Amino acid sequence: MIMMKNIWFISLCAVILFHACIDDDSTLPVKSISEISIHAPSDTINLDFGFELVYEPEIEQTMEDMELSYEWSYHGYTKTSIGGIVKDSLKFLSNERILRHSFKKLGEYQLRLKVTNEHGSTFKYFALFVKAAFDQGIFVLSSDENKKGRVSFMRPLSREEVEAGKEESFYTSAFVSVNPEYALNDPTDAEKIGPDIFIASRGDKLVYRMNAQTFELYNVTDFKTDFPWVKPIGICSKDRSITNYVVLSEDGGFATVNYKSDIAFYEGEFFEGNPKMDKMYVKITGAPIPPSTSVSKMRSYHFFLNYERSTLYYFYDLYSYYASQQEFPEEELINVVMDKDMMSCLVSRSKSNPKEIIITRGYASNRGPLVSSWQYTYLADEITLTRESLMQSNDTYNSIFYTNGNKLYRWYNWNAEPKLPKTPVVTTGSNCEITCFDFSQNGKELYVGVYDPGLSGLKGCVYVYDADALDPVTNELKLLKKYEGIADRPIKVFWKNNRK
Repeated sequence: MIMMKNIWFISLCAVILFHACIDDDSTLPVKSISEISIHAPSDTINLDFGFELVYEPEIEQTMEDMELSYEWSYHGYTKTSIGGIVKDSLKFLSNERILRHSFKKLGEYQLRLKVTNEHGSTFKYFALFVKAAFDQGIFVLSSDENKKGRVSFMRPLSREEVEAGKEESFYTSAFVSVNPEYALNDPTDAEKIGPDIFIASRGDKLVYRMNAQTFELYNVTDFKTDFPWVKPIGICSKDRSITNYVVLSEDGGFATVNYKSDIAFYEGEFFEGNPKMDKMYVKITGAPIPPSTSVSKMRSYHFFLNYERSTLYYFYDLYSYYASQQEFPEEELINVVMDKDMMSCLVSRSKSNPKEIIITRGYASNRGPLVSSWQYTYLADEITLTRESLMQSNDTYNSIFYTNGNKLYRWYNWNAEPKLPKTPVVTTGSNCEITCFDFSQNGKELYVGVYDPGLSGLKGCVYVYDADALDPVTNELKLLKKYEGIADRPIKVFWKNNRK
């Protein structure tokens, strides 16, 4: 009985104490915490190689006046010997709120942002993809009045960019942004060979070699020490199957460069006396070399004119032992071209009768530039083709295009009576000059480099035309797009593919 009373008493005391605690208005000390939150529109960041990543996240904390510190770091990914992918060690980047950094390699990275106040830290992770900024698109080499070179580039927009309403535009500092320590001094030519682009610099007597996807310069061929007479104005090549490529010098003669080592050497005279070449025309035929083989179906045909000697010079497939020349002592040579059927056409006028226009046609091969040739002559007071004209063959539409000042003409050289055209298919502004042009890979679009002195700032432009369809209003080729003020004076324009 006494035990039961004790149990009842203890229980009653417990209830009273519990009730007293509930009704107690007193409080213990509680410390507030400033919570940090990091917001971003996406956990994925895409960055073009060669461009600086500038990224500012949105950061909030519940106590706004508390000091914050930042730490950006990243992981890369490495391929193992058995083909697996492993994350490498964490590397520090920056202590700034806004991250500014240029990544030197293509690939995927994991970015980590750590934000800290005196109460603790919060982490945010991003997947970063550094991709080739210059994978494929329109490439423009230009130079200003001081012969300072510039590379401009425009890549096609992705489906996501089109849907987001982004417009195509040229990046006008493509070379210098990736290679700030180098300057293109008096550039004269650019050629894509396999996975690389080669740029000739007459001013510095160099040929630069850069990765065609990233524009990262990784080798230079310098002629100054061993071959000071070489002032590069033309690069003669075809595809990556070559052992060597050939460089034309401004005052005559050719230097040969090993494609793998970039070491220059001299094979001797391609042509006796190393004559100065006033005009160069290049035609490359055949399919590009597949990545899985070293056997190329491409062939290159290089034509050169010396006006003083009235001589056509030629070599086949970059070999000096296929070099030949043909003299035309009674003619004033004007220009030369070759079409898709390997028919070469030399246009000249008679020295005895300047009104007599002579078109010599033949077939180019390893036996010479005008094999089995025949001539067509006609009389004309004036012709639209000049020695300054640039000529290109359009294989898709089986015709020849050439420039004259601010105009572009289309010539059907295979006609029975192949008279030169009188009416242009492209006319730019009266003060403009067409300085270069080329065709898309399928030949259906025409890229025209235009110099417009009336523009402020950059005066170089690229006009894109349908290479065949006529505008019913102008009766000239249909203008598709116009990009103004995207370069200096254009030297070379072409569609750069992503083929290796």
